[in-house]
Amino acid sequence: MPRRSPKRTPNPSRYVSIKFAAERTGVSTDAIRRIIADGSLPAYRFRGQIRVAIEDIDAAMRPLN
Repeated sequence: MPRRSPKRTPNPSRYVSIKFAAERTGVSTDAIRRIIADGSLPAYRFRGQIRVAIEDIDAAMRPLN
């Protein structure tokens, strides 16, 4: 059986709160929570608080065409 590499722990310095994510995108915190719940925005729990990667926030902001 092949040996699996260990999962890397996310670096919390690149992650922000839901409130920050909402302010950055101009939507409500409830909207961010819904986007997380539907799986469109990955989120992580650090010490009991939900955090979102800044890169994922920016990636979620895409033009409508």
